[in-house]
Amino acid sequence: MKIHIADFQEGVPTPVQHRYHPGNLDLEFVDLKYLKDLRMDGTVERGPETLVFRGDLASEIERTCGRCLKKVSENVRQPFEFIYETKGVEDLDTTDDVREVLILNHPLSYICSESCKGLCPHCGTDLNVSQ
Repeated sequence: MKIHIADFQEGVPTPVQHRYHPGNLDLEFVDLKYLKDLRMDGTVERGPETLVFRGDLASEIERTCGRCLKKVSENVRQPFEFIYETKGVEDLDTTDDVREVLILNHPLSYICSESCKGLCPHCGTDLNVSQ
C-alpha cells in the first residue's frame, strides 16, 4: 500500500483499509497457502516528521503439518505497527514492511499438534490414525 503523506492531517488518526493479494506479496510457501486475500484495517497518524501506520492483517490460511502432512485451515490475524520518518518524503510504500511482518510470523516448521506422531518411515502410514 502506498501512502501519500499530504493526504493525512497532522495529529489526526485516519482509518485506512486495503486488500493484498498473497501472490503479489510472494507469501506462498511449501507448507503455507493463503486461501483468501489479506485484509488490512488500520490507521495512519501523521506527526511533524513521522508517520505511524498501525493495524491488523487478517486472512484464512492452509498450513501443512511438517510431521504428518495433514492440511489445517485457520483464520489468522497479525497486528503491526510501523513508524516512518517523513522529512523530505512525499510517498511511502509499506508493501515490503507488511510482507516482512507476515514472513517473520510464519514458523520454520508447522506442527499440527504437540502430540503429532507423523508418518511411518517405512510405509508412510499416518501414525496418528493407525499403526
